[in-house]
Amino acid sequence: MPPRTIKLRPTPPSAYNDQRPANALILAQVTELEKAVRAAGRKVRPMTVTTEADAAARIRHLNRALHHQVLLPAIKRRPVGAPPQNKPAIAAKAKRSRKK
Repeated sequence: MPPRTIKLRPTPPSAYNDQRPANALILAQVTELEKAVRAAGRKVRPMTVTTEADAAARIRHLNRALHHQVLLPAIKRRPVGAPPQNKPAIAAKAKRSRKK
């Protein structure tokens, strides 16, 4: 019997709104990821996550920390804090590239 293809509708643009308050599922995912980073032997500084953008940045930051901790566990690292805020740097870089 040949494998069947399951067709899915494309994700609507309204599925992600960076200013929308983070719901309980997203907050639970952040909490579980913080627990995983602690279990890997790294300290985690608390951070308040209020919007979907905050949650996305925190999840990205914690995933990266967990990945590095698992790959190179012998290296001493400082506690995981808030994700870096690089939005102004991106905007400045875009302005510079438009001037050329």
